[in-house]
Amino acid sequence: MVANEPLSKHTTLGVGGPASIYIEARTKQDMIDAVSICRKHNSEYFVIGGGSNLLVSDDGFHGVIIHCAIDHFIQDGDRITVGGGYDLDTFVEKTCELGLAGVQMLSGIKGTIGGAICGNAGAYGGTISDHFESATLLNHASYVHSEDKYYFEFSYRNSILKRTREVVLEATFALTTDDATQLQKERLDIIEKRSKRHPKTDCSAGCFFRNIEKPDEKYGKLAAGHLLEKVGAKKLRVGNAGVYENHANILVNLGGATADEVRRLAMELKKMVKDQFGYDLNEEITYLGNFR
Repeated sequence: MVANEPLSKHTTLGVGGPASIYIEARTKQDMIDAVSICRKHNSEYFVIGGGSNLLVSDDGFHGVIIHCAIDHFIQDGDRITVGGGYDLDTFVEKTCELGLAGVQMLSGIKGTIGGAICGNAGAYGGTISDHFESATLLNHASYVHSEDKYYFEFSYRNSILKRTREVVLEATFALTTDDATQLQKERLDIIEKRSKRHPKTDCSAGCFFRNIEKPDEKYGKLAAGHLLEKVGAKKLRVGNAGVYENHANILVNLGGATADEVRRLAMELKKMVKDQFGYDLNEEITYLGNFR
C-alpha cells in the first residue's frame, strides 16, 4: 500500500496525477481484501490492469487505485483458466505456442485479461469474447461469483462490466486445437502489421475512439481513424499531446504532455469529425478523475 502514487507510472500514456492510495493485488484473496477494506471505510476505488485505454486527470484520483496483478495460467486440455491481471499479449503468445487457436488476432494488444474482457477487446474481425467461456467476478459487496458468457452482454467494445464495475479475478477460455507453427506465424504476421501503425514504445492509450458500427463496411465498422485522417487529424497538436503519424486514431504523449492537453486534443478531433461528416465519435478509453 502506497500513498500519493503517481499514476503516470502506471498508464501507457504516461500522464496523470497521484492516487491517494495505491494497492497491488497479486492474488484473488488480495483483491477481495482490498475491496473489503475500501467498502469498510466507504472509500471510492478503481481497479486498473495494464494501464492502457485509460486517461487519468492531472489532479489524479482521490481514492484507492487497486492494481490487479493476478497472473496465474492453468491449462486443462483446450481450456485455459487465467488470472484477471495476466498480460493479454503474453496470453496470446502462450496459447499459440501450445497450439490453441482462437485469440491470435489479439496479438500485440496491450492490457490485461480483465481489461480486455471488460472492453471486449478485438481486432481483425475477432474479439476476446469469441472463445470466452466463463469468469469469476468480485463485486462491490466483496461477493465472489462465477458467471457464464451470457451474463456479460458482450457487444462492440463493451460488456456489462463497464456498468457493474465488477472485477475479473480469473477467466476461462475454450480454445481449439491447431498447428502451433502456423498459429505462431499468424501471430508474428499480425504483430508486424500492428508495428507499422502503432507506436513501438508506451506513449499512447491505443486507439482513442471507437469505430462506428456500420453493417455495410468491412467487419461492420466504419474506422474512426479513416474519418480522422480525412479531417487532417495528424496535423493537430495541443501542447505536448499529438496524433501518431502512422495512425490518426492514436493520440500520443510527445513528451511531458498533461492529461488536460490530451483531453483538449480529443475534444477538438471529435468536433472536426462532427462538423465535416456528422458522426459523433465515442471514446474507447476511460476518463478517470476530474477534468475541467
